[in-house]
Amino acid sequence: MDMPAPNALSPDDTVLLNDGDKCKLVELKDVRYFETCGNYSKTYFSGGALHINRSLNYLESRLPGKCFFRTSRQYIVNLSHVEKLKKIQGGQYRLTLSCGKEIDVSRRRSHHFQERLVL
Repeated sequence: MDMPAPNALSPDDTVLLNDGDKCKLVELKDVRYFETCGNYSKTYFSGGALHINRSLNYLESRLPGKCFFRTSRQYIVNLSHVEKLKKIQGGQYRLTLSCGKEIDVSRRRSHHFQERLVL
């Protein structure tokens, strides 16, 4: 997430989530995390969740890197929704989000996570 895409989003943007016949405008800061679901992604936000026809790789290229972090192949989290951080086996981290969801940072990504957050 180092190089923002030409059409990269900012933390203050509002995005349109389109799930077939369901559409919802959501402020990006309200998105808690994205989860991969095959070729689609599921977006979890303060008002619920919706499937969207986008891959995590595509989302990662558009999301502001200072706010969102790819924890593994399965998740991208909004760091502003991380309420607890716990170091677990193998130097990995477990994140607890504001909604109560626990997401582990993969071994490979834990090093990047630590580098990013340590002063």
